[in-house]
Amino acid sequence: MTDAQSIVSILNPDDSLARQNVKLQRIVDVLMQRVESGGSDGFNSYSHFQTAVALEAQVRARTKDLEDALAQLNQSKGRLADAKQEAETAREDLSGALEAVKEGFALFDAEQRLIMTNSRFARMFPDVVVHIAPGLDFHRYIDLISTSSSLVLSDGMTPAAWRAARVLKHNLAHANFIVQLRGDRWIQVSEQRTPNGSTAVLQTEVTDMVRLERQERERLLDDQARIVRATLDHINQGVCIFDAEDRLAGWNNRLHVLMSPPMELMRAGTGFASFVEYFNSSRIFGSEERPQKVVEWVNQRRKSGSLRLELSRLDGIILDVFCEMTPDFGFVISFTDVTSERATTVALHEANETLEHRVVERTTELQQARDAAERANTSKSRFLAAASHDLLQPLNAAKLFISSLEETRLLAGQEIITSRIKSAFDSVETILGALLDISKLDAGTSATISIFPLSRLLRPLEEEFQAIAKAKGLSFSVIDCGLDVESDAAYLRRIIQNLASNAIAYTDSGKVLIGVRRRGTNVEIEIHDTGPGIPADQQERVFHEFHRLTRQKDSSHGMGLGLAIVRRACDLLQHDLKLESTEGYGTKFTVTVPCHMPKTDGHAPAPRRPQSQSADLTDMITLIIENETSVRLGMTMLLDSWGASPIEAANLKQADRVISELGVTPDVILADYHLDEGLNGLQAIKALRIRYGSIPAVLITADHSAELVVRAKADDVVVLNKPLQPLRLRSILSGLKARI
Repeated sequence: MTDAQSIVSILNPDDSLARQNVKLQRIVDVLMQRVESGGSDGFNSYSHFQTAVALEAQVRARTKDLEDALAQLNQSKGRLADAKQEAETAREDLSGALEAVKEGFALFDAEQRLIMTNSRFARMFPDVVVHIAPGLDFHRYIDLISTSSSLVLSDGMTPAAWRAARVLKHNLAHANFIVQLRGDRWIQVSEQRTPNGSTAVLQTEVTDMVRLERQERERLLDDQARIVRATLDHINQGVCIFDAEDRLAGWNNRLHVLMSPPMELMRAGTGFASFVEYFNSSRIFGSEERPQKVVEWVNQRRKSGSLRLELSRLDGIILDVFCEMTPDFGFVISFTDVTSERATTVALHEANETLEHRVVERTTELQQARDAAERANTSKSRFLAAASHDLLQPLNAAKLFISSLEETRLLAGQEIITSRIKSAFDSVETILGALLDISKLDAGTSATISIFPLSRLLRPLEEEFQAIAKAKGLSFSVIDCGLDVESDAAYLRRIIQNLASNAIAYTDSGKVLIGVRRRGTNVEIEIHDTGPGIPADQQERVFHEFHRLTRQKDSSHGMGLGLAIVRRACDLLQHDLKLESTEGYGTKFTVTVPCHMPKTDGHAPAPRRPQSQSADLTDMITLIIENETSVRLGMTMLLDSWGASPIEAANLKQADRVISELGVTPDVILADYHLDEGLNGLQAIKALRIRYGSIPAVLITADHSAELVVRAKADDVVVLNKPLQPLRLRSILSGLKARI
């Protein structure tokens, strides 16, 4: 190693400038000593000295470069410190501004992490606010809120369901909704997505607004309006009502859930235009074209009918929207969530498209679908039968008690009260029967088509309505043609019965006529009346449920279900139904039914049956099998008032024991169809006949199915439907007594 290399190795660039100068000075001193001492290496020492001088120049140059670099570094550090100070100042200014805001504020970044908040954010949730800190995940924040003791959940709502609904709102670009807190406090939460993907959350306490709005509404509502309000709040549709000046007049809680309007809009008197402006700016819906149709309809509602359309929200919810004008030229808009129904429809549509490509498998799949439909239909029929039994059972018992009461001696005032009670129960029976008919028809009940003489329906109806018409001073007649028809006897009878009943109810003077005439291969059944007629603008509406002509105020005319049942039954049977009416002259309904062509040897109409006369039932032993105590007691009292000798049992076992103890076989069995211990009335009748011989029997049931009638007829059992008609029962018992 040379001296120059040794010198370089001694110098360390990392040493401070002073340290390097000290080292260089020592090197120079050593070199000078060697040069001055002379000797054989004097020349080399001098060379070393020159090298050291050169190295010192390099060191000085490097030192200067180092000093320049340090100066630049110090300048950069100064600028960085200034920038940091400015950022800190800006952050302090922003925090100060947020603290000055009266609402709670929080900002989450694009990664859903909390960046900053003010002190008011989540202050309404004391058990949550302690967890609010930068870095908090948004979904963790929602979890904390959903389980907070300060949050008030609506009936049936769980924290998990609330959390799921909250996440759906968060996924929208803009959300606005109300949250209820303990102590009757309320906050409005607004979420807004920023261009960089961050989320700003604003919490505003609106307790005073909610309470003020509640007080205002309570002040304006009378007792009837409160009932209407309660009804609106319990239906599944969101409803808003506007007056003729397009101002908000009413709404329900479901509207808040489906549409999430801000609280400042939900005040009586808010204009419809304000709602349009809000929904246009919030962009809740995926398309602006279809919501605009609602606006167009509102502006043209006096010139058009009702409007129905579907709106799709950006969060995937599909709403069925129905708009209709009110009589005072206001309007009502209802919103129904049909998301699940449409999803089912889409799934079925996709399945159908797939089936088109699976020709080989289609037959098997359709067979499976048909079997499932038949099982569903059977299940539905059983449910309707059970529901009919449970609903009609207490009504049947009450009518039996009333009929028994009529057989006793009553004071004049008591007779009037009893008559009114009977009339009220008759009305309940009619309405309940109509509602059950509507339920069956809407549930897709199938028809049992058969060929039968039309006279079999018309003659009993003639007997039934002649007395009713006579009581009103009307003439009632039936003109038959003696032809056979192809239809469902039960439904066709209900159609004619409802039309005739409706004609008598709305006719004050004159006559009601049922006429039949043949038209080619069809039979037209016409029901004429001389009533006030139906206005042209009401002729379509009379077939709607619960619709009655406005001039009729008497509740005895029913609830407006008769013609709705007629329309549905005609649609089920594919019978054409026509209405012709002129105000002041009367109305004609025409039902067209397929005619069965008579055979070559002719088909004589069934002979006219004379009206049955009630005979004496004295000492007629009647066995009553009924598991309902009240119905059994009512039946016993009624039969006893007719002079019969009733014996009773709750089931087959008791019936067998009673007959054995009595030692005499009953003259007739009156058995309810639905019994306990897994048995029914037909089974009980069969068991007793096996042991005691062929006893005449009557099956009493709320099941109106044709299948049960066929089974009972095969067993030689008469069927009576509930609610029981006492006169009909007495007529049957009289006929049986005459044969004994």
